[in-house]
Amino acid sequence: MTTSIITQKMIAQALKDLMNHQAFQKISVSDIMKQCEMRRQTFYYHFQDKYELLAWIYQSDTKEHIADFLDYERWDTILYQLFHYFYDHQTFYKNALSVTEQNDFGDYLYHELHQLFIHVIKDLSHHASSEQLDYQAKFFAHGFVGMTKDWLLSGCDASPIVMRDVVYGLLDEQLKISSHESEEQQ
Repeated sequence: MTTSIITQKMIAQALKDLMNHQAFQKISVSDIMKQCEMRRQTFYYHFQDKYELLAWIYQSDTKEHIADFLDYERWDTILYQLFHYFYDHQTFYKNALSVTEQNDFGDYLYHELHQLFIHVIKDLSHHASSEQLDYQAKFFAHGFVGMTKDWLLSGCDASPIVMRDVVYGLLDEQLKISSHESEEQQ
């Protein structure tokens, strides 16, 4: 890992730590850099502002927990790992949900999940047209984001395993219905 990435990760961790105790809106760049014991100028070498840092966290977290696993891990395992990660970092993500000015957490999660569900539906449903595939992936990505937001805001009242099983069951049932309809149309 390059020094630049290590520094970015340290700055990101400082923001995560601070967001476990206070609202994002109340945190300044000076607070972040004091937390990670670096000079303020170092922050601006890597990020324009704290919103860009927040976006970087979303991108790196979702990439590390979704995109990097698409080609070699089962999708239900990816979902479990993602739910488990959110569960372990629920205070940060609950706080992140309150950021609506720019860099909305839901938008980043939706984008990554849309790609995941396209991948999943392609693997599980050989009858879907590319248009059906995209609509189904959008439907599940929007639903997943909504469920995840509700789950985080409720204090993660269900376990990551239960959440994975709910999504798995819904997707499996929908794909069976879609596959059956496609076969009837042929």
